[in-house]
Order: sequence, then C-alpha cells, then structure tokens
Amino acid sequence: MVPTDVLSSFGGVLLDMNGTFMFGGDRFGPEQDYEATYRAFGGQGLASEVVRRTITACFESLGVIYEDPKRCDSFPSVLEKLRELAPDLPETELNLLERVIAQHELGRVPDAYALRLKRLAATHRVGVVANILSRKGPWLDEFARAGVLKVFATTVFSSDGRSIKPSRRSIKPSRKLFDRALDALTTPRSEVVFVGDSLRCDIGGAAAAGLATVWIDRRSRGLQAGDPQPTFTITDLLELFDF
Repeated sequence: MVPTDVLSSFGGVLLDMNGTFMFGGDRFGPEQDYEATYRAFGGQGLASEVVRRTITACFESLGVIYEDPKRCDSFPSVLEKLRELAPDLPETELNLLERVIAQHELGRVPDAYALRLKRLAATHRVGVVANILSRKGPWLDEFARAGVLKVFATTVFSSDGRSIKPSRRSIKPSRKLFDRALDALTTPRSEVVFVGDSLRCDIGGAAAAGLATVWIDRRSRGLQAGDPQPTFTITDLLELFDF
C-alpha cells in the first residue's frame, strides 16, 4: 500500500498516459475494422486488404522496435515506417493510413481521472511523459475535450522528435524524455515523482533519471526477480488521492 499523502512529499508529478489516466487506446488486431476508419477519413483509393495488410505490418514492425532496448533513441515515425513498407503507395494514401493508425492508438480520459488531474494541478506542477507512435495532435485534442490540457506544465511525447533525422526519436525508457520534461517543469529533480504502469519504460526509465517512482500494478502481478524497483506501488492512479 502507498500512503495517501505521498504526493505531499513532492512539488512536481510527472505522469505516464496510457494505462495511467487514459484508457481504451491501442485498438489493433485482427478484429479491428481499419477499412471503416480509412473510409471515414475519406479514403477511397485502397482496397480493404491493402489497408489491413499495411497497417498490420506497420504496427507489428514498430512493436518489435519498441521492445528493443537498443532502439530507445532511434525510433522511427509512423509515416517513415509506412513509406518503408509500402513504397509504391502515394503520399496522400500514406498520410491517410497514418491518421487511421493514430485513431486506433488514441484512448480517452475518463471524467474521474480528469477531475483528479485538475485538483492535482492546484497543488503541484504536473507534466506528462508518454510513448505514442503517432503525432501528438489527436492526444492534445483529447486533453482539451477532457478539460485537462491546461493542467499540464509540460507534455513530452515520444513522437515529438527534435532531431534532423526522423528516425532519431526517443522513447521511454530513454532518459532524454524525462530530462526534457524536467527542464520544462522547473522543479528540482529530487522533488519530482513519476507515476506509470510500465516497469521497463516508466519505472526503470524514471529511476535511471533520478526520480522517485510510483508503479501502477493494475493487474496485481507483483514484482518479479530482476524487475525495476518502484518507490511505491498502487493499483490505480486514483489511490494517490484522498479526496
């Protein structure tokens, strides 16, 4: 159990996003109707099988790279991977497929979590450090819809990419993302806690960046030998709030 007043020990809180305060995203798999999403965006030029095959190949290829610790500072963009996998498709079609992938990746911020985030921002500097495959626009739109966009002093998305070479984007657990967020948060590192649900990406990455950590063990799996060791463990973000 974690003390309900643990946040009072910190002046800044950095949050993971998916599985922490956003849910229902990453809708990929054989049961997904990518063609319907493609048509909804005005796509007409590609056959259903081409849409399904290209999106599936892109997601699976990026998934392999995501799990490779050697690639945490050389992660490609969705559009870059689509161009590699389907070099004969027109750029307009690749852009549509990129939008389809983003739509299936995007989740939703439930009202209960939005309320807690707003209250947290009244007492702490709050930021987000999130891994996403797609460009951040739809996520910022969802933050605005949920009324939490102005809650965050900083939002650092892995897909932002600041290098000249597009394939040099960083993803958690790369320290670069945590350091970028801390620079914007302007709260001393020793006074910041990171909250997330991935032991490898969130807890391991944040601890390596010198941050205290709270692990959301949503499935109550417990820690295994060799796992990164969080400072605190909870099963839901809402447990950190006593209001």
